[in-house]
Amino acid sequence: MNTYEMRNKLNLQNYNTEITRKEFEEKFYPKKERIIFTFQGWDGKSYDGESRTARIYRTDISGYEEVRLVKVGKHLHTVCEDSAVLEKATGEYHKTVTWLVDVKRAK
Repeated sequence: MNTYEMRNKLNLQNYNTEITRKEFEEKFYPKKERIIFTFQGWDGKSYDGESRTARIYRTDISGYEEVRLVKVGKHLHTVCEDSAVLEKATGEYHKTVTWLVDVKRAK
């Protein structure tokens, strides 16, 4: 399943990069589950697999109910279930995430 295609079911704004806060709150919801993940260098810092922890979000968008997502700042990312990276400092493997969409700040 290509999770990037989930974007086609969202009302994208600002050069197709953002959704409204309202839409985010209607279509995505937090779970009690947490995940340790890495950006694998995409954040300009985690080149050696340095990890972060975040709460898992899920969606009720048809066909994507099992997709795990994380929100970091205004950015919503999907968890790449088939990808893990070694964190050199700890020797542990962590899932990577890929950007999906930004969430517009509430006015």
